[in-house]
Amino acid sequence: MKYKEFTNNSYGLEAKEVPPKPRTYSDVKEDIKIKDPTGEKHDEAKKYIDVYKNSFRPTPRIKNKKFGEFTLSGPDEKFVADMVNKKGRFKEGNNE
Repeated sequence: MKYKEFTNNSYGLEAKEVPPKPRTYSDVKEDIKIKDPTGEKHDEAKKYIDVYKNSFRPTPRIKNKKFGEFTLSGPDEKFVADMVNKKGRFKEGNNE
């Protein structure tokens, strides 16, 4: 096939409208707000983040630190929220 024939037929390669980018988990996920009137939960989350921030394990960020509450955002936020709130496998009876 000659170049001229190829450009005339172009096999559907002409520019078309670009489809929308698919939504990813980071576009959809919600940040987790934690109520903390005493400040103990914030300290526990901060200790966890400080220990694991330079390791292979992903760590969330603490955002919107206010009196009585803070927000966890980023990877592994659900794990840290459960740890701080003593839910799931972190309940008081399960750590023995």
